[in-house]
Amino acid sequence: MATTVQSCYTSTAPSPAVEELVAKYSVAMSATSSSQRVSQVLLHQRRNLVQRTLDQVRLKYYQYEVTFGLYVMTPGEKFAANTFVFVVLSLLCWALLLYFPSLLYQKLSRLVWLLTGHSGEEMGAVLRSLDARPETVASAFESHRSLGL
Repeated sequence: MATTVQSCYTSTAPSPAVEELVAKYSVAMSATSSSQRVSQVLLHQRRNLVQRTLDQVRLKYYQYEVTFGLYVMTPGEKFAANTFVFVVLSLLCWALLLYFPSLLYQKLSRLVWLLTGHSGEEMGAVLRSLDARPETVASAFESHRSLGL
């Protein structure tokens, strides 16, 4: 015995009463929604920069909560999770500020060596002499070449 599945939407053409209701309420809803949109645009334009910035921060925090599932946690769990994120980001920024300048100097000195064939110290001496007196640049190169560097 085979069972058949029937849909409650068996009619292909809607009745005239349904079409009348759809037409009536779709016009009313479009008029209401367009007036709401205009009022929302005017309200958005009247808001100052601080309020818009706060709205953006709230939106980003909400997106953060939804993305990482914090919205389902209790306030204590949220505090612990946010503290963990804050500590990790703080340590990352601290490490970046502490170690990045020396790493950058090292990589730039290697780039100078690749581009010019001279070591970074040699180029540093040339740049210091450029700041002091432009005529000593040639003597700085000559002194390093005579030393065999």
